[in-house]
Amino acid sequence: MVFQRVFDYKWLLIACIILLGNMIVYQLSFVSTLSDEQARGMVIGSLIDCAVVAPALLLLQKGKWTVQNFIVFIATGILFARLVIPNGLMEPFRYLTLSAIAVEAGLVLIELFILFIFIKYLPSIIRAVKLEQEQLIFAFPRIVAEKVKDNILIRVLCSEMLVFYYAFGSWKKKQPTGFSVYKNTMYVPFLVMIFHAALFEGIAFHWFFHDRLPILAWGHTVLSLYGLVFLLADFRALTLNPVRIENGNLYLSNGLLRQTKIDVTNIAHLHKSIEEDKNVYHFKVLGNTDEQPAFVIEMKQLQSIQLVGGFEKKAKYIGVYADAPALLRSEIELAILEK
Repeated sequence: MVFQRVFDYKWLLIACIILLGNMIVYQLSFVSTLSDEQARGMVIGSLIDCAVVAPALLLLQKGKWTVQNFIVFIATGILFARLVIPNGLMEPFRYLTLSAIAVEAGLVLIELFILFIFIKYLPSIIRAVKLEQEQLIFAFPRIVAEKVKDNILIRVLCSEMLVFYYAFGSWKKKQPTGFSVYKNTMYVPFLVMIFHAALFEGIAFHWFFHDRLPILAWGHTVLSLYGLVFLLADFRALTLNPVRIENGNLYLSNGLLRQTKIDVTNIAHLHKSIEEDKNVYHFKVLGNTDEQPAFVIEMKQLQSIQLVGGFEKKAKYIGVYADAPALLRSEIELAILEK
């Protein structure tokens, strides 16, 4: 399973290795001994890595090639190169940097306009969410999509708002009735282990790099703090959103990592297992060591699954894991018969 996950994100990992290599190489002492021509060749190579190779790999990972996405990734890659390459070496390419800044500035203005529209509708969105009987993690993105034009920025913003709500604003909420998916797993010990590891690693990394690479040190510290907040939010989202069947819909949630709302009329069959495991999308929490799901739901039509960060995936087979799988399966079968 771990190797499969690594393989699934191979393009992202290769892009990260390339970018990290370019960050490290300019901190090595040999750079100061290079001739002007050698240094220029090195900078050109880094620009190609950051503005062409890494964006292409990220788009491969994303699986969505568009001209707009490629331009955005190229401009971002040039700005990234500007941060890691020393000023003296980057000076001959300053116009390239200015062009990237102009592109990013134009895109930022467009996104700010979209953000303004979102803020304008936010009070009415909050009122509508409060009137909903549906779980917040399902209702909030849907209502936002109804009020505001769907956009990747809006989806990401919704995802982040849910992170901070569950981390800091959900502690007075009581756990609703439903089928839990984590109590019989190693989720809580696994979460505690990751939490401690991320905390100590973040402190050690910042202490080691704060003099050598202050931008990297502070960037890593911010990401580490966000990671801790996300772990806390994911735990609260998982406990407050058990698997439930309401109004002919099956609500599956693995905290903030993935959620889906399944109309029971779209369920073709419930399988004990399925031979072609690669076609099954597993609704499995961190720390769950079960090799196979309790049962697999086969969909009549591809089911949309919301992922962390506002991304989406479609699947025909969904593997279900639960603390009381037999009872959950009988409830789903009863809901199908009632429809």
